[in-house]
Amino acid sequence: MSNVKTGELLSFQDYSPEHNAPSARIDVEAVHSNQYNNTMSSQNYTYEEPTNNDESPDQPPTNHNFWTIEYYQKYFDVQTSEVIERIISSVVPTKVSSSYFDDRIKAKPDLYGPVWISVTLIFTIAVSGNIASYLQNVNSAMHWRYDFHLVSYAATAIICYVWIVPLALWGAIKWTTVEAQDEEAIQGSTNPTMMSLFCLYGYSLSVYIPVAILWTIQVSWLQWLLVLLAAFVSGAVLIYWLLTTLRKSKYFLILVASILAVHFLLATGFMLYFFHIPSTVPSPAVISSTIKPA
Repeated sequence: MSNVKTGELLSFQDYSPEHNAPSARIDVEAVHSNQYNNTMSSQNYTYEEPTNNDESPDQPPTNHNFWTIEYYQKYFDVQTSEVIERIISSVVPTKVSSSYFDDRIKAKPDLYGPVWISVTLIFTIAVSGNIASYLQNVNSAMHWRYDFHLVSYAATAIICYVWIVPLALWGAIKWTTVEAQDEEAIQGSTNPTMMSLFCLYGYSLSVYIPVAILWTIQVSWLQWLLVLLAAFVSGAVLIYWLLTTLRKSKYFLILVASILAVHFLLATGFMLYFFHIPSTVPSPAVISSTIKPA
C-alpha cells in the first residue's frame, strides 16, 4: 500500500473487459439451465391443459316429479311487479297488450298470485260476513257471536272454484277443439295449459276482494248491483283472454255461457250466504181464547 499513490486511491479507475479473467465470470444462465435440466431429468412431468373450474358443461334440466315440492318452485318464482301487473290485467285488460295472455301468463304461469288472492279473499269474506251479521243483529235482543265456520265455508267454496272449474274448462277445451286447417291459425295460438288456466282463474277472483268489503253495506239493491258488476267484469275478462281458444271449440257459445253462469253463481252464493239480509215476513198473530167452564 506504500507504493500506491494517494491520488489513485481516491479516483475511479476504468477497468476494461480485456483485463477481466475468464475464470472470474459466472454464467448465471448456464447454472440455471443446468439446474432445470437436472430437475426435469430426475422427475417425470406431464403437460395438462389448464381447466377453468367456473365453466361447467351445460346440464339438461332435471324433470321433477309432479308430487314433489321442487316441481312447484318455478310457479312461485315471480316478481312483485309481475303480480301487480297481472292483477291489473284481470280487471282492466286494456292496460296491457292484446297478446299478454300468450306472452306472459301462458308462457310463464305462476301460483303465487292465485294462492295469495285466494287466501286474502277467504279471510276478507269471513271477516266481512261477520261484520254484516253483526249489523243485521245490532238492534235485536239476540246476543251476537262470531261465526268461525264462515272461514271454512269460504275456503271450501273458493278452493273448489279455483281448482275444479279451470280443470273442467281445460278438459272441455281439449276435447271439443276442432283442428284448424289454416297453417297460420295453427301456428298463431295454442291451447292454454292447465297451469295457465289455474293462474288466470286465480287472478280473476281479485275483483271480489273490494266487493266483499262493500257487501257489508246492508242495502239490498246495492248488494245485487255489486253481484252483477263483479260477475260481469271478472267473467268478461276471462272470455277476453280465452276468446281465441274458445272460438276453436265446436261448443263456443256453450262454453262462453258456462263461464259467465258459473261466475254469476259464485258471486250470488257469496252475497246470499255471507252478506244478504233475509227477508222477514211478520207472522200472523195467533189469538188464543180461553173458555171458562160453566
